[in-house]
Amino acid sequence: MQEQALLTQAELAFIRQLHQPAPTEQRNQPRLPVDLGKQLSELLSHCAANEQLSLHAHIANQHLTFDLHLSQDEQNAPCLQLSAPQIFDEGEINRAWRSPLPEPLPLHNRRAQPGDLWIHQLSMNGALVEYRGSGQPPRRFQRLLPVGEERPIAVSGTLVRTTADGLLAYQLHTLDRYSDEQLRQFIYQQHLQQEQRRQARRGGVSA
Repeated sequence: MQEQALLTQAELAFIRQLHQPAPTEQRNQPRLPVDLGKQLSELLSHCAANEQLSLHAHIANQHLTFDLHLSQDEQNAPCLQLSAPQIFDEGEINRAWRSPLPEPLPLHNRRAQPGDLWIHQLSMNGALVEYRGSGQPPRRFQRLLPVGEERPIAVSGTLVRTTADGLLAYQLHTLDRYSDEQLRQFIYQQHLQQEQRRQARRGGVSA
C-alpha cells in the first residue's frame, strides 16, 4: 500500500513561502498583506487587539495551528504575521506531534557544556531521552537545548516513565516565552524537513 504524504508539494511550497526570511538585516516572522478595505482592516485590528487570532490547517491526520498577529509593513499597510505552528497528530486522542531527530541532540548545562541527556524525539511538551551517565537518571532537570546559531532553548523536564527500548520519557516545559517560540520553530523545521525527505523518497520510487 502506497504511503500517503502529509503535505502535497503545493502545500509544502506555500507554507515554506510563508516562512521565507524577509530580505532585511532584521529577521522578521512571515507576513501576509491584507488588502481587504478600510472597514475590514479596522475589524481585524479590533479583533487582533482583543482576541487571539489563529489559522488552522487539517492535513492528512495532522492539525497545524498558526497564531496570527496583525502588524504593519513598511508602507503602513496591515499584515498578518504568522508564528511557527503547533502540530498535533489527530486520532482517538490528539497529541503533540513528536519529531524523530536525525541525530540525538545533547542537552547542555548553564555553562553551555553538553551533558549526559541526549534527545532522540521531541515535541512541544515531551521528549524521548537517552541517559549516558552513571547512576540513576535525574527525575527533574533544567537544561539548554542548542539549536544551531540561535540562542539555546531553555527547558525543564520531569521523568514520566522508561520505554521498552530503554529511552526515558520526560514531560517538557519551556522556561520563557522566547524559548516557547523557538521550540515551536525548531519542531516545525523538523516537520518540513521530514516531509521533504518523504517527498524525495516518493519521487525516487516513481522514477
